[in-house]
Amino acid sequence: MTPEEARTEFFGLLDEIQAMAAGDWVNEDVPAGGYCNFQGTGNGKEFGGSRTRGPLSVTDREVLRQKVEEFYKSRGYDVKVFDQSTATNKLIITNGFGPEGLVLQVYAGDLGTTVAGNSRCVPDPQGSK
Repeated sequence: MTPEEARTEFFGLLDEIQAMAAGDWVNEDVPAGGYCNFQGTGNGKEFGGSRTRGPLSVTDREVLRQKVEEFYKSRGYDVKVFDQSTATNKLIITNGFGPEGLVLQVYAGDLGTTVAGNSRCVPDPQGSK
């Protein structure tokens, strides 16, 4: 996979997850990407980003969590769900772990909703020069 393919895949995944909860989202993607340690060589490229919006209702949070979990599973990702609630913020984090370091995270809590993560770490043709 090329860096451009990893970028397209990752931001497409964020788009799909974001579409599962309608509303006004703020895009905080980093389209230029950064470096990662591809197979121990140091010559890798990955992309990161996040989308944020205000909090969803408790019911809508659970619906989103279920949709996201199924979304991850349909792609063969490992899924981990964490309840990180505190006295002031009921927060559930649903993580999807895909191939080559791909990580997707959905934070749904009283303070807001975030979709974030990192793309696969792929060889960077520019990194070896």
